[in-house]
Amino acid sequence: MTKIYHDYFETLKKYLVLLAIDSRSGIVGCSEAEINTLRSEKGPIPLAYEAYLRSLGKKFLFEFMDAENMAFEDLDYINNFANEVFENNARPPKEDFFVISERRNDYISLIYAEGDNPKVWIMSEYWDDTEKGENLAIRTGSFTELMNIFFKQTLTNHPASFYFVPQNIADSEAYIRKKYQNWLTGLQSIHTIVQKYQDENPLIHELNQCFSDYYQQNAAAISESLQKDKNAKSPEKSDAVHEAHAPKTESNKNLFQRLRAFFN
Repeated sequence: MTKIYHDYFETLKKYLVLLAIDSRSGIVGCSEAEINTLRSEKGPIPLAYEAYLRSLGKKFLFEFMDAENMAFEDLDYINNFANEVFENNARPPKEDFFVISERRNDYISLIYAEGDNPKVWIMSEYWDDTEKGENLAIRTGSFTELMNIFFKQTLTNHPASFYFVPQNIADSEAYIRKKYQNWLTGLQSIHTIVQKYQDENPLIHELNQCFSDYYQQNAAAISESLQKDKNAKSPEKSDAVHEAHAPKTESNKNLFQRLRAFFN
């Protein structure tokens, strides 16, 4: 049973690396000593959550989780904020639980200790009268379901970040175009992996289905853009400059505009 969670999170990690998600901070798993420390403090760890920690759970994955902090190295801060949430709501959970994340000091997510792939619960900082006193609610049916939601959001939303160009970049258009090209190449690489996948891990099948749903909706645009990029890198043997290599040509400009329109 442990293997299906390990393989799922290693596959997810591979996809995030191919797409250069959180490449600055790096995607790093926890050590055996760190896992043992958490286990000694909290007791048995649900298998799915432990596999997450081992594969990619050490650091704050800001891009992948849309600013939600689920980092092992920030658990002290996360739990301190959770204690404030419980005090404000006058409702700490009664069963054994793990607070797994917080987002911008707005809400926390937690899982109960029972079960291999437990439901994820959410509690906002303050009591919400519109919810008739219910401020602890089910967020997802399982821990891996939450990961799949993050993955789908990443596929849809991450390209918008390409327009945040560092101030030290002189050619912002070339910078953004390069970001798009790398993104498209990563998508194509994952598509190849998904097509060849033949194992029976149901969690990986769910993850791959999330990707396939996105890819199939945009396959034509992805293929066209990759072909344009390939043509740009393979000029004809001629003294004339191929139009795709002229950065200010109308053809190149149109490609850039199509990429922008596609991802926004």
